[in-house]
Amino acid sequence: MQTRAVVVKRGESGHRIYELKESFECPPLDENSIAVKIKACGLSLQDNKILEEFNLISKKEQPFGREISGIVTNVGSAVTRVSIGDEVAVRKPEKVDHIDAAGCVGDVVKAYTALHYQARVCGGETLLIFNGASSSGVMAIQLAHIWGAKVLATASSEEEVIYLQSLEPSIANVIDLRNTKKSLVDLCMDETGGLGVDCVIDNGALRQDDEFKEQGDLSCMGKRSSPSKHDVISCLAVAGRWITSLQDLQLDPPDSQMLYLKGASVSFLFEHSWVLSRGQQGRYLHILTDIMDKLSTSVIRPVIHHTVSLEDVCDTLQHLFSQHNVGKIVVRM
Repeated sequence: MQTRAVVVKRGESGHRIYELKESFECPPLDENSIAVKIKACGLSLQDNKILEEFNLISKKEQPFGREISGIVTNVGSAVTRVSIGDEVAVRKPEKVDHIDAAGCVGDVVKAYTALHYQARVCGGETLLIFNGASSSGVMAIQLAHIWGAKVLATASSEEEVIYLQSLEPSIANVIDLRNTKKSLVDLCMDETGGLGVDCVIDNGALRQDDEFKEQGDLSCMGKRSSPSKHDVISCLAVAGRWITSLQDLQLDPPDSQMLYLKGASVSFLFEHSWVLSRGQQGRYLHILTDIMDKLSTSVIRPVIHHTVSLEDVCDTLQHLFSQHNVGKIVVRM
């Protein structure tokens, strides 16, 4: 079967190139697969990293987009959970819009994995969430509030500060990283009576400049304040947990010693690891089902920055690294 698709491949200089293919050959449908007519797709930086790792091996162009919502058009012989005509992001409730479903499902899986399965967040704990106004940061804030945690969140622009200050329930402290009058560590200690925060979700804040350099976009380098690894560890309380999205994190011996003395830990957040293990499918389905339930009852609310057409996706993706949007960009079909 052929369809339109945005594909990503490596150019001669090593940079990623996005191209809209009017005729893309889909793989054949096997007995355990379904075909979905996509109605909306969230744009995510993590998609780029996954595809990059695959392309470094296969050298083939690959279709872009994993955070989708749509309508089932065909099912394999062994599929029992869905039928032709069902609306899915998992099994999408009728009252949830396709754009809302696609715009938050990936980020809620990420936040759910970090907070519940890795940080084991409990009511009354204090969390520090970097890039709080990003699509994944907003979802982490909402889930943390649902589970009774106190939230501190960082911002790097006036738009982000205003948005985070408007949230209900309110955030305990919106930390503007552009304001250098008081250090991040001092602010966290002030909020916790000198004890430190129980959990830090770095949300990719430590790797932004590397991502920009890799994309060949140097215009935004140095314009965003990024914390150091030492700052993150210094913010942690005894037995604190640092959940990082940095896949090649390296700690210097003094930082490792500080973690050791605090009895603190580091967990690596890669939410797509759920699909790599058949033994974890039950937990993964639980997350997805719970997400849709919370969406349908407005317990969590997606934040859509804006939507783009399929024809505009390639240009949007080329500049996605240099943008710092409040919420998610979603492709509408």
